[in-house]
Formats: sequence, C-alpha cells, structure tokens
Amino acid sequence: MLRNLTIAVIAGALLVCGGCQSQASGKKAAKERWDKTSAKIKLALAQQAYDNRKYDEAAKTVQQCITADPKMPEAHLLLGKLRLIEGRTREAAGELQLAVKLDEKLHEGWYWLGVAAEENRDYQRAYDNYEKALLLEPLNIDYVLAVAEVQVAQNNCSEAVKLLSEGMTALPRDVSLKVAAADLMLRVGRSDRAIDLYKHAMLMTSDNDDIAEPLGYCYLFSGKWAEASDIFDALAAKSRDEQHRKIYLQAAALCNMNSGRYDRALQCYGKLSVEQRDNAEIWVKMGQAALGAGMTKRALECGRKAIVLRPGYADAIAIIGCAQYVSGDYAAAARTFEGITIAKNSKGFSLLMKARCYEQLGETKRAKEVYRKALEANPGSELGEYLAKGKDITDSRLSSGD
Repeated sequence: MLRNLTIAVIAGALLVCGGCQSQASGKKAAKERWDKTSAKIKLALAQQAYDNRKYDEAAKTVQQCITADPKMPEAHLLLGKLRLIEGRTREAAGELQLAVKLDEKLHEGWYWLGVAAEENRDYQRAYDNYEKALLLEPLNIDYVLAVAEVQVAQNNCSEAVKLLSEGMTALPRDVSLKVAAADLMLRVGRSDRAIDLYKHAMLMTSDNDDIAEPLGYCYLFSGKWAEASDIFDALAAKSRDEQHRKIYLQAAALCNMNSGRYDRALQCYGKLSVEQRDNAEIWVKMGQAALGAGMTKRALECGRKAIVLRPGYADAIAIIGCAQYVSGDYAAAARTFEGITIAKNSKGFSLLMKARCYEQLGETKRAKEVYRKALEANPGSELGEYLAKGKDITDSRLSSGD
C-alpha cells in the first residue's frame, strides 16, 4: 500500500513538472512571436523616422528592432544605411554584409554595399555589388545608373553607353536615363547626341530647369551660341537663386556676344552691373556690347566708367578709342590708342587702330608707318597674317573701319 502511494505521488509530481515545462515552452514561444512582431513594428517606425530624416531616432529604434529579432535582414540594412550617413563606412559595410548574408536576394542590401565600396573608391567591388543588385532588379533605374557611373569611373565608357542604351530601350519613358546618357555623351565628346537626348528629356517633363542648364552648356561647348543664349536667358529670368542667376546672366551675355545679339548682351551686362557697379570688367564688357549694338555714346560712357574704377585699364581705353573712331573723332581716337601701345597684349590692335585713324585723317604716309609697326609687333598672329595679305598695307579692307 505504501509502495502504491509512493508511485502515485511520484507520478503526480511528474505530471506537474511536465505541465510546468510545457507552460514554460509555451511562454518562450509566445515571447519569440511577440519579439518578431514588435520588431516588424519597430522597423516600420524606424523606416518612417529615416524617411523624415530623423536619423538619431531611426538609429535608436532600429537597434531595438535588432535586439528583438537579430536575424531580420531589413533591420541590418537600415542600420547600415544610417551608419553610411554618419560616415562610419566600415560599420555600415559590416551591417550590410550581414543583411545580404541573412537574405542573399535582398537587392537593396547589395546596392548599398556598392555605395559603401564606392565611398572608399573601391570601384571594382562597387561594380560587383551594383551588378548583383541589378541582376536581382534589372529594371531598377538607380541600379542601372549606379553601374553606369562606376563603369565611367573605371574608364569603361563604351560599356556604360551600352548599358544606358539598353535601359532606354527597356524604359523609353524614363527621363533620368536619358539625362544620364546625355551627360555621358557630353563627357565622351559626342555633343550632338547629347543635345538630342537633353532635348528629348525636356519634352518629357515640365520641370526641366535641371535639364536645361546642361543643355545650355552643351550648346555653348559646341559653339551653338544662339541656342545657348536662348537657354541661359530663360534660366536667368526664372532663377530665384542670386548666385545662379549671376552665372546664367554671364553665360547668356557671352553667348549673345558671340551670336551677334549685342542688344541682348547689353541687357545682360546691365543687369549684372546693378550689383557689380565697382567691377571694371563688367563695364568693359558692357561697352563692347554697346559698340556691337551701335550704341556709341553708351560704349564711351562704359569705357570711361571702367577707367575711373581701374586707371590705365587697356581694355577700357580700347573701348573709348573704338567709340571715338566709330563716332568719326579720329584725332581723339588716335590720341587714345597712343595710350595703350605700350601694353603688350594690346599693342598690335592699338597700332592697327591708330593707323586707321591716321588714314581717315588723310595722313597716308604716317598710316603706312604705323601699319608696318603693327605687322612687326604681331608677325605670327592672326592680325599679322591679316596685315600681310594686302598688296598695299593701306588697302580698302583695312581702312573700312571693320
């Protein structure tokens, strides 16, 4: 009887212990399920903070997420991105490597590993990582552009062109690919193709100022001055950033001068002079534009203003002399050009203009002498070649005033 009682007690104890173990296992499983659920919630909150640029808050929350579920690849991905923002590249790479180890198909993880490698100028590793991301997501624009950029950094421009061309074929309505391809075409010297791509990209979007600027420079580098001036004139008119507006006005003025639109160039320099009234160079350029536009009096005023700001400024003296010559005051112009014959860079031009003044005054012998001095001063220059062509150095081509 005692034996039976003992067996019953032991059996009861075993049942109780078994029940405790079963209950403990259940609690552990429930906790693990809760941790994983809370980790997903925390990851969503951390991502939201990241998107709102609250990086400290995002880092704190994602750390809690990793504590709750250390094997969540997306959490390590986000922490890696945050470490990159903080400039902690090595730690970032560690987190990102862990993310792709946990999930080899996490394409964003491979992409950001590429970013980390590129920051360290390890372009081959960057390329390898970007390629893995692109293989997983072939139509991801960011990945296409990243691979192309690294190819360019490695001087594989032909491969980059091929990749971007394939991308444009697969995604014909994507503006960023066309702009990237245009940038690359300009970089490798294919400016006509770059212009076509920029123009096409502009037609595809209404917000095209960021495209118009490189298109303008593309026209400028190609010597298409009129097209470039139209672009920069429009950008200057719309710009609300004073520094950008100044750059656009300078570019527009240059292009207008080279395209013979002197009145428009004069307007540009006039706007620039409002805030640069003490800049003698602006006044000289304004004077040059005024001369081109036939506004002789305005040119004379600009030259004199520049001389006040910078006494002895050869370019300003030349503006004054040219204005006097065009006005028919040849004696005054000759005296003005006499003042810059000692300036090395201006000697040939000033001698040429002084000789023309003497010719207009009927002093032919004196004019011939000064023409020859101009030729001696610039024997191998374009001016020298021009002077040397005539049978008579005082022929009508030189005395026309051009």
